[in-house]
Amino acid sequence: MDETDKLYLARATRAFNNRPVADVLDKIKAIVGPGNMPPIEQSKLAEQALDRLREGKKPTAKQIAALEFVIRLMRPVPLSREGALENLSPDVAPSFTHWPQFQKSVKPFLYSIGRIDLLPKEGVGTGFLVSDGVLVTNRHVLDQLSKGTGVLEKGQAVVRLKFEHGIPDTDAPVKIMGVLAVHESLDIALLKVEKQKFGDGRQPLKFDPHPVTAGHAVVAVGYPFDDSKRNPLFISALFGGKFGVKRAAPGEVAGTGPHSILHDCTTLGGNSGSPILSMETARVVGLHRDGYFLYRNEAVDGAALNEFISPHLKK
Repeated sequence: MDETDKLYLARATRAFNNRPVADVLDKIKAIVGPGNMPPIEQSKLAEQALDRLREGKKPTAKQIAALEFVIRLMRPVPLSREGALENLSPDVAPSFTHWPQFQKSVKPFLYSIGRIDLLPKEGVGTGFLVSDGVLVTNRHVLDQLSKGTGVLEKGQAVVRLKFEHGIPDTDAPVKIMGVLAVHESLDIALLKVEKQKFGDGRQPLKFDPHPVTAGHAVVAVGYPFDDSKRNPLFISALFGGKFGVKRAAPGEVAGTGPHSILHDCTTLGGNSGSPILSMETARVVGLHRDGYFLYRNEAVDGAALNEFISPHLKK
């Protein structure tokens, strides 16, 4: 069994918490309804993959794909309410033992993460404050805001730093004042925003100086939007029909690459620009840039992100 297979076995063990795959899917079926479930063949293939990994054998391509699919079905998407994250359900809580600690340590940063809108109220993506006047997001989010021009003027777009489900959003949106910098090759853009005030209850996000490796528990915080063309039918049931509001999605680092990390947090369109936070420290280890529900998520890694941002914070 090679290193990749060992990582799959470890992820599956944590995700399923020693439960049979069929039991896991029964729990999901209760949420999304039997008519919205993936074919039963997926369950059988995932179980076969797990059995082979436990025996030290290599699963087939179909088996490992099914196992990956079921692991990602187990990734929750708790809401943020009044600046605090919801508890995880008893079914998934054992997979993320650092969650209660993370709920406390992330509180000062939740209202420094916002939904980026093109006025009047067209949701485009997510961004986060790293200083009182600098918002980090993706270059492709800037492209959407600017129709590909790469420039913005004051008030053309805004960021809403609360925007939680069921909570009146009484704060005025923060105006985006312009573009500070764009990375020449990585999917990073720095936007200038109206000057913000920080205190004990709200702080700019900070970077974790330590690189993350496969298996590290992480959380994507952002504003997932519905996308009927790209997302499966059961997405609405999993999200309770609540889209475009602040959520935290716990998961794991699945691998790393040049200036990038791969993760399995549940993300949709709108999560572009989300900070990827270490569950242990609540510090930034990546910038989510691309993903497709249940299959692949990629982020710019924290080291490359911090290297680009730091010089602009000193000016």
